[in-house]
Amino acid sequence: MKRLLPVTLILCTLIIFLVGKADAQITKIGAKPSFKTDVEAKVGNYYLNISGWISPYASVVLYSDGVFLRATVADSKGNFYISQVLIKEGFSNFCLEAIDFKRIGESYTCFNIPPAKGNVEKHGIFLPPTLGLSRNEIGENEEVMAFGYTMPGARVKLYLSDGQVIETTADETGYYEYKLKGLKAGKYKLYAKATYQNKESLAPTKTLELRSLNWWEMFLAFLKELWNKVVKFITSIGLGPLWIGLPIIILIIILILKIWPEKFTFIYDSKLLAWLPRRKKKQLHHSWFIGY
Repeated sequence: MKRLLPVTLILCTLIIFLVGKADAQITKIGAKPSFKTDVEAKVGNYYLNISGWISPYASVVLYSDGVFLRATVADSKGNFYISQVLIKEGFSNFCLEAIDFKRIGESYTCFNIPPAKGNVEKHGIFLPPTLGLSRNEIGENEEVMAFGYTMPGARVKLYLSDGQVIETTADETGYYEYKLKGLKAGKYKLYAKATYQNKESLAPTKTLELRSLNWWEMFLAFLKELWNKVVKFITSIGLGPLWIGLPIIILIIILILKIWPEKFTFIYDSKLLAWLPRRKKKQLHHSWFIGY
């Protein structure tokens, strides 16, 4: 017993020490954490400052390499300002997108500048007029309206890729419009420039595209639009397009067989399809379509 006493005392002391240490760890774990963190970061090295003109109250958005940087709205006189935009050393290109206050047209212009080694200042930028179309596809020789906004009273020129240049003058709000007609079938690219107080606007980087369709392209476009509407309607009520698409295809095949039967005589002459019943042709009302 006397020999076991020292061993027992040592074991008890060790257990007390370990339990006390464990309690300390538990207390530490359960303690309220501190979220205080010191972080310091610098987005850019220099500043970009831009100003210029566009139509009154137009929205102007600044991008660089497709990344949004800043947005502003022009004042009642068409002046816009974008300042104190942090940029990195080597910054060399940016784009300005303008959308008029009625959101009927837009313009998009990009700039390449020497790589930034300090603050960049770009002032007196006359952005091209916003431009929109009443339709992007028309029939050959049909009319289409082109319209947009620029500085009030500015002289506006509309350029077409076929060489046409049409001029007009913006009204007191900056609004202008053209009536395009007589366009032959084909694709046309359009853009607008303006002259205000002897200063010419920049040319936009992006252009609008207008398609003038001949009769068969119009027919195909009509069928495509009709099909899209039918599919949209069917899917909106929870049915797949197959339920309406299959009957339409069958009707189209019947129509073709009725209109040009001589082109499909091989169907009945085929040995594999000899079992098909042959009906005598009768001159009945609407027999060319559904045979009654």
